[in-house]
Amino acid sequence: MKSKLFQIPVLLVILTVFPIATQVSAQAQDNAGQPWLVETAEIAKKGIPIPNRPQMLWANSVRFQNITEVLGGPIEVERWVNEPPKNFAGKFVLVEVWATWCPPCRRSLALLEYFHEKYKDELVVVSICETDEDALKKMEGPTKLADIKVPLAVDTYRRFANKLGVWGIPHAVLIEPISGAILWEGMPTQIGYELSDEKLGKILANLKKPAVIAKLPQTAPFEIKTCPPDPNKPNEKPKTEMRSAGEEDGITVEK
Repeated sequence: MKSKLFQIPVLLVILTVFPIATQVSAQAQDNAGQPWLVETAEIAKKGIPIPNRPQMLWANSVRFQNITEVLGGPIEVERWVNEPPKNFAGKFVLVEVWATWCPPCRRSLALLEYFHEKYKDELVVVSICETDEDALKKMEGPTKLADIKVPLAVDTYRRFANKLGVWGIPHAVLIEPISGAILWEGMPTQIGYELSDEKLGKILANLKKPAVIAKLPQTAPFEIKTCPPDPNKPNEKPKTEMRSAGEEDGITVEK
């Protein structure tokens, strides 16, 4: 379902420090300690500047809309592979959908773990995998199932992703804690538009400002619910043609 434009005046200060459309030279980026930025690092090694182009999405754009209105209800998952988030009231929530067969998704796992550890007082990270536990156990790459500490859920019917219109993964949304509005969306490691440590840090720093603290609710503005999928519902059927994101068929987003 389509959502109405959501107004969040108290968080406008966040947007003033959130340069979504800023182009940054690859040579100027320090990728030390950030292995998830492998694409940007490879470009920097070759001395090639980041292409001057708009941000691209492989999903419907839902920025500034309320997550519950977009989904028509809570974020639903089939089951949790590890410990689910206990309480995310007063915190930002970063939700990423991905699959074990997708190389960019596997690389982004290190990014999620980094954010989970560094910003645990201001941020809850939720990882929703479209492939099952068997695939997780056999996953290739440096990050193994045992290494994943962020709350990890399985939802093979792609309910969350389908309702966001996601057709290229990994895809993530950052949800603010006051009204449940989406402040950031996209592929976290997209060259030139990465969800960088600096960018996220500036957003989360606003949770310590008195004007924002006064507005923080005691309960979260949306739910994350565990429930079995219903294959009879049109938006709860597996999307077998899903693939990792490629620039050739993304959509540009005006910011």
